[in-house]
Parts: sequence; C-alpha cells; structure tokens
Amino acid sequence: MLKKLSYQGKGELAFAGSLVLLGLIVLWDSSRIVRPQGNNIVDPRTFPYAIGALVLVIGIALVFEVLRGKLGTPEGDEPGAPFVKADRKTMLMMAAAVAVHVALLEKAGYIIAATIGFWGLATTFGSRKPVKDFAISLVFALVVFFVFSFGLNIQLPQGILSSILPD
Repeated sequence: MLKKLSYQGKGELAFAGSLVLLGLIVLWDSSRIVRPQGNNIVDPRTFPYAIGALVLVIGIALVFEVLRGKLGTPEGDEPGAPFVKADRKTMLMMAAAVAVHVALLEKAGYIIAATIGFWGLATTFGSRKPVKDFAISLVFALVVFFVFSFGLNIQLPQGILSSILPD
C-alpha cells in the first residue's frame, strides 16, 4: 500500500502537511475569538471553524493520497512524464523581491517599495531592459498609488515622499 516516496512525492507531502498545519492554526485561532454579548443567531466563530476544519480534512486526505502513491500531474504534462525539479534560484529571487517590497513599504513608502519590487520581479522573469523595466515599474506604482489614494480613498504609505505627495 505505501510506496517509497519520490522527490516529487516529498514535495507533495510537504504541501499536504502545510495544509494540515494551516487547518490546525485556523482552528486554534478561531477558538480564541471573543464572543460578543447578546443573543446571536450565528456565532462569529462558526465560519472560521468551518474553514479550518475543511482545510484540515483536505490536508489529511492529501497526505493519505500521497502516501498511497497517487501523485498529481503538473499542468501541461502527460501522466508518467519525467519530473522536473523546481527552479530554486528563480523562486529565491522572487521571494527576495517580495521581501524587499515588504521591508521598504512603511519606511520608504509604497511608490518606492513597489517600484523596486516590480523591477525585481521583471528582472527575475528574465527581462534584459533594466531602464525600461524601472520606468514601467515606476509608472505602474504611481498609477496604483494615486488610484488607491484618491480614487478609492485608501491611504497607502507615503514614506520618505510624504513631503512632496499631495494629501
């Protein structure tokens, strides 16, 4: 019944295990929600409990499927095609670009953080025109900032540009 796990199987088992862990965290965090006083028809913990339980059950089911040897087929591949390992360098560069965006967001502001983040992602995906990519990233970050700030009235962090940006 149980087969020896391949490299692909270990990755799928890690994903399934992360779903189990996520379900447990959601259930635990849901138990900490404070119930408001009064007569409520639906407890505010009902939906988080349902979501946590669903994620937990799906995770456990996936663990059993992987342990039984039923592995998924990547999109665009035929069943039985050789497994291609993930490009770890590209994934690391993408994670770094997102981490830089998050790290810069409050101090530098949305425009600077998003420009650098978008530029980093364009470089990660293989673009070889850094000046053009930077200009497009800056324009996109400016458009998003102004649409959110003035169109939707959702204030994004201004950071070090707060003295030159309109309120």
